[in-house]
Amino acid sequence: MHVHHLDNPVVPENYPTLPSFSYSHTKSKLNACLQQLEQYSVFSELTLKIDGRFYTPDVCVYPKREVDISLPDLLEITEMPVLAIEILSNTQNIQNVLNLFSVFFSGGIKSCWLVIPISGTVIVYKSLEKGQRFGCGNLVDEQLNITLPVEKIFN
Repeated sequence: MHVHHLDNPVVPENYPTLPSFSYSHTKSKLNACLQQLEQYSVFSELTLKIDGRFYTPDVCVYPKREVDISLPDLLEITEMPVLAIEILSNTQNIQNVLNLFSVFFSGGIKSCWLVIPISGTVIVYKSLEKGQRFGCGNLVDEQLNITLPVEKIFN
């Protein structure tokens, strides 16, 4: 595979998120890990409606539910997930993601994860005042009773 690097690393404001190779690979691995959790259902890029505005986390996790895709589809979801995950791409900055987490917490989401592929790190937030970094061993989200091996997300 040939990799092209962007010549100009400065990203203009309101520039669309451009998922990269590392982003895509990490998201795929993370989804596979989360799918193994029997008590949860995992959704990718689900549109949430919070206070009249629309947000699309990279990954949403809900308590286990049946999904019947033969029924009419829902374009916006008002029921909040228990977990929202953002995977940092090369066109995002951490402060913008933390601002997004503030909206998620105010909307009733219990836990937010910031996944940083370049450093092989996941930060689990119970609130914006309480984040815990995981770069090796097991990622533990005590609030949701989730434990995942970090190396399975990044390797």
